[in-house]
Formats: sequence, structure tokens, C-alpha cells
Amino acid sequence: MSERDSFYLGALLHDIGKFIERARLRGWTQLARRYVEQKRTSGASHAHKRYSAAFIKWFRDKDFLSDAKIEEYALHHHPSREKGFGDYRSKNIHFKLIQIADILASKEREKVKDLQPVFYARARLQSIFSSIRLTEKTGDVYKPDIEYYDLNPLSILPEAMFPAGSSPRFTQQAYRPVVDNFRESFGKMRNHKELLPLLWKFFNTVPAQTPNKKQGEYLDRPDINLFDHSRVTAAIALCLYDEWSLGDWNGKDKTILNYHPGGAKQDDLPVPCILIGGDISGIQKFIFNVPSKGAAKTLKARSFYVQLFADLCAQKVLQALDLKPANLLYNGGGRFYILAPKSQEVQLVKCRNEIMQSLLLRKFIDDELSLSLASVDVTTGDFMERFGEKWRDVNRELEIAKMQKFRQSDYGDVFKPKEQRRANVEPGGGDLYKEITGLLKEDGYWISDVSENDLSESDGWRTLFRSMGYEVDFTSNDADDKTTVFNRTDFEGEYASFRFAVKDLPRWRPETIRQFMAEVKARGRSIEEYQDDDDKGGKREITDGHIITYSQLAFKAFAETRTEKLGILKMDVDDLGKIFAEGFPEDLKTPSRVMSLSRSLQWFFEGYMNTILRDEEFRDYIYPIFSGGDDLFMVGAWHKVFDIALKIQEEFRKFVCNNPSLTLSASLLVVDEHYPVSRFAVLAEERLHEAKYGRTGKNSINVFGEILSWDEFRNAWNIKEKLVGMVGDGEPKAIIQKVLQGCRGLETLYGRTPGKQRSFAVKVWQMAYFFRDLEREHSRAVAEEIIAEYEKVVFAAIKGEAVNPMYIAVGARWAEFMCRKSL
Repeated sequence: MSERDSFYLGALLHDIGKFIERARLRGWTQLARRYVEQKRTSGASHAHKRYSAAFIKWFRDKDFLSDAKIEEYALHHHPSREKGFGDYRSKNIHFKLIQIADILASKEREKVKDLQPVFYARARLQSIFSSIRLTEKTGDVYKPDIEYYDLNPLSILPEAMFPAGSSPRFTQQAYRPVVDNFRESFGKMRNHKELLPLLWKFFNTVPAQTPNKKQGEYLDRPDINLFDHSRVTAAIALCLYDEWSLGDWNGKDKTILNYHPGGAKQDDLPVPCILIGGDISGIQKFIFNVPSKGAAKTLKARSFYVQLFADLCAQKVLQALDLKPANLLYNGGGRFYILAPKSQEVQLVKCRNEIMQSLLLRKFIDDELSLSLASVDVTTGDFMERFGEKWRDVNRELEIAKMQKFRQSDYGDVFKPKEQRRANVEPGGGDLYKEITGLLKEDGYWISDVSENDLSESDGWRTLFRSMGYEVDFTSNDADDKTTVFNRTDFEGEYASFRFAVKDLPRWRPETIRQFMAEVKARGRSIEEYQDDDDKGGKREITDGHIITYSQLAFKAFAETRTEKLGILKMDVDDLGKIFAEGFPEDLKTPSRVMSLSRSLQWFFEGYMNTILRDEEFRDYIYPIFSGGDDLFMVGAWHKVFDIALKIQEEFRKFVCNNPSLTLSASLLVVDEHYPVSRFAVLAEERLHEAKYGRTGKNSINVFGEILSWDEFRNAWNIKEKLVGMVGDGEPKAIIQKVLQGCRGLETLYGRTPGKQRSFAVKVWQMAYFFRDLEREHSRAVAEEIIAEYEKVVFAAIKGEAVNPMYIAVGARWAEFMCRKSL
């Protein structure tokens, strides 16, 4: 193992002792104490460094930890301040580089007055969402709810990352069983590449700092997890090492050893780092540019292809710049960020040109995916004071780069004629990418290097990846040290890593096939109407494991509501760019916090979304085209799409601690099963834009052409439930039409001058008149509730309050679609 590799591992594992120490296990305490007894380091402060060294030494038999220097790097990342110890005033340049990186990453340790002190072995991690505030949404005096996590390993289950209460401390010792499990899992590691996912799994809810009473009046805010702090420290440290050995820090040992981050001369040293941003453009056009026929077999494939392309672009940059996994700060939603040494700028340009060359040589004119790369300088002072500005700067540069994507490309490569082939009409096979849909049934996938000699004209969807130098394949029940497993974190000793991905589609099972067949027959239809064409001109039987197609999803809606329609849901996080730029106070805009926020949102859309979709209520009804980063797009049986929209919004509210700075907006469409895919994608985007910038502003949903707040949408659901219940109890379906009739014209109330629409008051008596002939006592009681709701919202709108009374009409329209089965 090279000195550089050992240095990186020492930086990555430098604070592992914080986790070990909190278990308060006698065996580890004795091992840590020996470093003081041997005079190798002081015992007066920073006990965690000794636990870090002891843990590393315990696993010295691992090949990747066999270098004794790794133990030394962890042991001495805080120098002793007492004479008589081996690291007193140490002049070791490697120790100093890690010390600097740790301080730059530790700028997040904000001191807070009046914070409740907690014994370090009982401290819980505070939710990152409790630190965010957009004053334009919350006002100046708003203070987010402070909530904390339990100490659970990472998974797709809610207990992994949902807040678990307002108490900052565990009621009992929580670290011991987790530390024991971690030690056992660590023993299964086969190489250093498996370390980062292991740390993510166990350190995700471990606080990197705790509010200890010894700190005085101002205590550390415990909102940064140990995983993000460790990986950011390792990323910075590697950049500093490369600048010291190959860049502008070379030969400046004296200046480095005397350097004090945060001091008056903190920018005396040359720029050590660049923040690289990568953006995949053309995603929506690429995914949705397919025929409606067979779309269910293609859309997910194209969506996952985009994810793979982003993964490989990020990996290409990492390899070209000789960086480690920790340097990839974020990768999701078609965008990635990498921290790299300044000395690698020239290599970055070369790498960008190589990727662009592969893109320009593609055979298909309808594949318009493109990569933009940009970078900005990051000084040591930027880490301490201006990292939020650097984040904004690189995003600004990315927008410029997207408009100059052919810059530095040869004229001939851009403008020379191409063979006119389309990926979605490949001879004999339909869409080029649909094979991926079947491969996503596998448990995992692997990526390996490939040489130019392995390229072939018949590589299909793999052509671009192979031209970039990579092979991608999928595997099931074939675990090895290069396979990444989907949506499972129990990878130790079997797989190389894990990743979260919403990749599973609604598929037929024997019991659902029997039910579907019976429903089709009961309604006098032929099963052939819902079977796909096979390659011989016949019909393909519906069998176990096959994807439930869009026409089949629409029929499932028909079987339950008599409305044979698809629902379309597009949803994303509001003001995400502004949240990163302005959501944290200036002194909290640190790399670890930004990464923690990004990764938390990514987990909700790529990890926890699997738990929602696997619920029995949705698993056979919803087709997720994509869900990742900060947005999603789903198709399904229309009534279940409505329900899942409400479910996702309510879960998101809990996830972000009900912080009004973090909201979702959405568009809901109801379309025929044969509605053109490209058209409903555009329409969903247009309606989402209206929801964000229409009547109520953001935190809204556009449904049936009406823009409602989420509270109004919940009220619409309540109206729907009441009307459906009344019809189900035997009342005539005409009462729904009466409610719709009573809502005509109410749309003109919203946003008008208060008091200028008093004539609408008569509509309250009109609504009561419509319900006059109800015979059942229970129905009359429900009707009174609807009338009271109607009266409240109408008069609120007349007064000029920010309500949209048309949610009553949305609820009635929703009920109308639900009650067609009663005809």
C-alpha cells in the first residue's frame, strides 16, 4: 500500500474513536489507555484519538490496514500540548495536513448559547432540517422544531432517518450493541473500497460532536453526523496531500507547519482545492421520447440508464484525477460534486474532452444526453467562511457550461453527418434500452473497466459506457467483491457496496393474475385487450413476474372505480437552490452540512420511497418512472396515484421536522392509458410550474386544473370520502353533481378584493337547498358537515383570506371519478 493510500485511510478513520469511546466498554478503554502509558500521546484531552488508533491497530491483520502509519495518523491528528509525550510539538508534515483538514471540516462545530448539555455517551444526533430557515417562508422570528434521531443502522425503513423525538439524549446506553455490530461488520471488510459504505451504514446517525457541559456557556450543536464529517475530512486531506506532493504547496513545509486555519493569515498558502460540478442535461427528453405502446417496458430502463451515465461520468472524473470515493461529495438527480486538488485542473479538462468525444461518437440521433463540467477554486479560508458561496459559484458556472457544451470540441466531431438511427425503433427489438428493465429484477450490478478492443457495433445500450471505458452488468445471487447490491445495507462480506434506487416495478403475481382475469371476465371483456403483442403477431400471456402495463393499470382502476384512467404525478422539492444558498446561517454553510442535507433528501427519494411503494396499497398500482435527488415522476392507476401523492407529502413533512422552509409541489393529471407519453410528460411539467408559481405560490398541488395548498388537498380528500360514503349508503349519485353545481363561479373568489363578492353568500343557502331531500339520518349529518365546510371557505374567501374554495369542487370531482362503479 502506498503512503498516499495510508494517509487517506488515516484521515477517513481519524474520528472513528468517537463512536467507539461512547460505548464505554472496558476492553477498548484499556487499549486506548496504553498510548498514554507508552508516552506516545497525552491523556489530557481528545481521548477519541486514542480509541481511533486502538481500533485501527486491532484490525492490523487486514491488508488495507497493515501499514502502522495509519494508526499513527489517527493517533496524532490532535497534537499533545504536554511535554514528555512523543507528539508534543510534532513537526510531522503528514500529521499537520490531517490536522488542517480536520479543522477545515470541523468549522461546522457551531457554539450555541443555552443549549442543553448532554453526557457524550448519551447524546443523540440533531436533525439537519432543524438548522434550516428561509425567512421568506417562515418569517424572522420562526424557530424550527428541534428533533433528534435514534441510533439505527442505515436502511430504507423510516427508523433509519426519520426524527424520533425532541429529547437530546438517549434514556439508556445505546452505543454498546451498535459498536459490537460495527466491530463484527468491520471484520468482514475485504478491502478499503468497502469502508465508505460501511461508515455510511453505521455513522449516519452518530453525532460528530456533542454538547458537553465542559465546553462552558456555549456548547457544540450536534447536527453533523460522523459519516459526513469523516468523509469530508478525508476528501480535504487527500487534496492537501496532493498539493503538498505535486502542487503549489510543495516545498512549503515550514509555512504549513506554522499554519493556523482561521487565523489572520489563513489564505497565505496557495489555493489547495477546486470544487467540481457535473450536470447531465437532456434528461426529460431522453426518458420520455418513446412511443406510448410498450412504454412500460422502456421508461424505467431509460431512467436508470441516466443514473448509470451520471455514475460513470463521476467515476471517470475520480479515476482521471486519481481521487478516492470520499472525494465524491454528492451524486444524485443527474448532478454530482467532487472535491479535487487544484493541481488537477488540466487533467479535468482532458477528462471532460474524453467524455464529450464519446458522446459525439454516439450512433443515435435521439440520444441527447450531455455532460457539463465546471469548477471553482476553494481556498482554506473558503472552507472556514465562504463554502456556501463556493456552492453557488460552481452552480452558476455549470449553467454557463451547459450553454457551451461543444466548447473545445473539434468542428468535424460536432458537425459531421451522422447515420440516422433512432434508439427507440431498433430493428427487431423495439427500444434499444428496454433490456435494462428486465435486468433491474436482479439483486445488484457491477462496473468494471473495459478496453477499446472489447468494443463492438452490436453493444446496444452498453455502447456509450464501453466507449467511456466501462462495462456494466447485472447479477443475482452471485455476490462478490465488485457487486453493488440494491436497497440492502447488509452487504458486509458478500457485496462490495450498496445503493438505494427506486428500480422495482409493479409486476404480476399468481394471485393478482387470477384476480385480474376474474375482473376482466366479470365485466364482459376479453383478456386479449390487455395482452401485449408478441414477436410473431400473436398475444403474450400475462405471467408471473411480467410488468403490469399501463393499460392493465388503467383497468385495475376501472375495476375499483369504473373510471378507466391513468394518474400522472410529478413532484419536487421547492426552492432547493435557495435552501442550499440561504437556508443555513452564514456560519453554518459548511461542507459537511451541505452534504448531509443533500444526502438526506436523496435518501428520502431513493431509499425510503421504496418502503412507500412496497406497501400493499401501492405495490401493484404504481409505476415509478424515476425518483431520486429531489424529485419524482410516477404513473399508475389514477385513484392510487392520488392517494400516494398525499402519502408522500405527509411523510415528507414528518421527515423534515415539519419545517416550513422545506416543502413539495406537485402536479396530478388524469389521462387515458393511450395518451402520448411525450405529451403527458410536458403537461405534467407545465402543471407543476403552475403549482409553484400560480395562485398560492409554492407548497402546492395542481389537480384538475386547480392549484391547492396541501391542506386544501387534504380537505378535498375529506370531501371526497364523505360524498363517496353517502353514495355507498344509497344516496343518489346526483348529489355529487349538485355539489359541483354549487361550486361554479367560486374560482372567481380567490384573490379578489375583500368584500367585493358578497353576492356569493347566497350560494351557501343554495348548497343547503341541494341537500334538502336526503332521507337517511346519517347522510343528513354528513351533509351538514359539507355545508358547514362550504360556508366556512366561501366566507373566508369573501374576506380575502388565502384560501381556494375550489377544493370543494376538487373533492366532488374526485368523488365522481370514484363513484362510477355505482352506475
